[in-house]
Amino acid sequence: MQTGNNSNLDFLRAMAVLFVLVGHLTYFRGIMRVGPLNIIPLGFWGVLVFFVHTCLVLMLSLERQWNQRGRSDLFVTFMIRRCFRIFPLSILVVALISVFNLHQATLNPGQFLGTVSTPWDIVCNLLLIQNLAKRVSILGPLWSLPYELQMYLFLPWIFLLIRPSRSIWRVVGLWLVSLGVASLALHYQWIPDLALYLPSFVPGVIAYQLMRSERFRLPAVFWPFAVAALTVFALTEVGWKYRWTAGLILGLAVPRFVPLSSRWIVVPSQLIAKYSYGIYLTHFFSIWFAFEALQPLPKLMRMLVFAACAVGLPVFFYHAVEEPMINLGKKFTDRLPLWTSGLRYAPPSAAPPE
Repeated sequence: MQTGNNSNLDFLRAMAVLFVLVGHLTYFRGIMRVGPLNIIPLGFWGVLVFFVHTCLVLMLSLERQWNQRGRSDLFVTFMIRRCFRIFPLSILVVALISVFNLHQATLNPGQFLGTVSTPWDIVCNLLLIQNLAKRVSILGPLWSLPYELQMYLFLPWIFLLIRPSRSIWRVVGLWLVSLGVASLALHYQWIPDLALYLPSFVPGVIAYQLMRSERFRLPAVFWPFAVAALTVFALTEVGWKYRWTAGLILGLAVPRFVPLSSRWIVVPSQLIAKYSYGIYLTHFFSIWFAFEALQPLPKLMRMLVFAACAVGLPVFFYHAVEEPMINLGKKFTDRLPLWTSGLRYAPPSAAPPE
C-alpha cells in the first residue's frame, strides 16, 4: 500500500476543523452568505469531512496494528486506544462546563445559550451517549463524538471483512448497504440516527481500499482545489442526499492525488491537524469568551483575545491532556498480548500517530 498520503490527510483534517471554526464564527457574527453561497452549513460539512478522514486514518491504523500483532486483540486494542484518545479531553471539557455553568450548548447569531443539565444529562455527556439517551449536548460540538465512538465498534470488523481482497466492490457494496439503511432511517424513527451518518463514514473505508492498490495520481497542486470545489458543492444544496454524495466523492478523491510537498502548506496543515481535536472542543469557548463575555472591550482587543484562546487552549490541552493520555493508552495496550494471549510482542514500527 502507498502510505505517503499523510500530507494530504493532514491538509484534509486541517480544513475540516477550520470549516467548523469558521462556520461557527461567521454564524455568531451574523454572516450567513458569501456571495451566492449559503455558509450556514459550513460547520456541519466540516464534521462530515472529519468522518471520512477519521475512517480512512483508522483503517490505516488497524492495518499497522494487524502487521504488528496479527488478529490478536485487534478489537480490544483498537477500542482502548481510541478511548484513551477521545475521552480524557472530552471528559475534562464537560466537567469544566458543568462546574462553571458555561453557556456552550447552542450557538445563535450574537449569543450562546446553555441548557439546564440534570445529573443524567452530565453522565450522558461524559459517556458520549447523548444520541442514544436522547439528551442535549452541553457543548454544541460534542454532538458528533457519540457517532464516531459508535462507528469505532464496526471498523475492526469492516477491516477484517475487506482485508483478504483488494477489490473495490466489497466496499462499494458496503456503501450501498449504508445508503439503504440511511434512507430508511429518514422515514423510520426507530432506526438509530447513527444510520444517517453511515454513508459519510464508509467513504473513508473506500479511500483506504483504493489506497491499497496502485492508482493514477493527479498533481498535488490540484488537491486543495478539489477540496474547495467539493465544499462549494456541499454548500450549494442542503439535504442528506447531497451530503452523502459529497462524502462519497471525497472518499474517491483522496487516493487520487500526489502528496503535497510545499512546506508553506504542509507545515501549517500538520500543526492544525495535530491540535485539531482541541480546536474542535474549545472553539465555542474561544468565540464566547472573546466576543460575548468581553463585549465591552474594543473590537481589536476582542480579536486578539480570540486569537490567543483559539491557538493557546488547543496547544495547552494537547500537551497537558491529549498527548500524555495517548501515550498511556499505547503503553497499556502494548502489554495486552502478554496478559491475554501470550503471543510474542513485536515493537511498533515508526508510524504517524492515528
